[in-house]
Amino acid sequence: MTSSHVSRGGAETVAPRTTRTAVRAQNLALHTRRGVVYGPIDLTIEPGTLTVLQAPQGGGRSSLLLTLAGRMRPDASSRLTVLGERLPDRSRQVQRRSAIAGFSGIDQLDDSVTVADAVRERLSWMQPWYRRVPKADQQVVDAMVAPVFGPRPHPRASTVIWDLDEVDAMLLRIALAYSGRPELLVVDDIDQVHDDQRRQTLWSSLERIAATGTTVVAAVASLDEVARMSWQTPPAQISLASGPHAIPA
Repeated sequence: MTSSHVSRGGAETVAPRTTRTAVRAQNLALHTRRGVVYGPIDLTIEPGTLTVLQAPQGGGRSSLLLTLAGRMRPDASSRLTVLGERLPDRSRQVQRRSAIAGFSGIDQLDDSVTVADAVRERLSWMQPWYRRVPKADQQVVDAMVAPVFGPRPHPRASTVIWDLDEVDAMLLRIALAYSGRPELLVVDDIDQVHDDQRRQTLWSSLERIAATGTTVVAAVASLDEVARMSWQTPPAQISLASGPHAIPA
């Protein structure tokens, strides 16, 4: 049995073996003129698993997630393969097969529009340019959000984003990202939902997504987040708080 793991001074975590890894990285790092953003790190993530990335604000977690999703270029010395595609050479292919949610300034929703407007805009991006997408009614909204919201009541199509509960707002962002059924979903800043009980709703949703076969990597600041939550299967963990190492699940 093998699983998502990070080496370089740390132990391995264990989960079911699969025939091909979703992410494999060696000496993965990113430096700027200001210094180290993250790494170096050696990393393996198996398909259809949930991995929790733990790092404080400014610890490089957003940059690492964007790198895995093909949206950011690592150092030239890095070796990174995602979904069988070598990065950064095949970044466009990885971008098409992955999705992102929870990133400040990237997938934030316009507070002044309705849930229906947000869903319709997402559907428009998924259709050919020449195909008109009608207004999203409640049935369309329900179909979009059901896989992510699960048993939680769905938001009303007419609700303005500003009026959504913080959990529902984050779940909606995840639902919009997941609507294209990506093979890899990366979710930043789970801490946007501030208390444990409410974050549990997010983690349970991400577990359901991973159970469908989508590989999920989600970031949070708290180093003891996994211990405080309840899990169907304990996720793999990556910590960037004091240098890259793995924490046993």
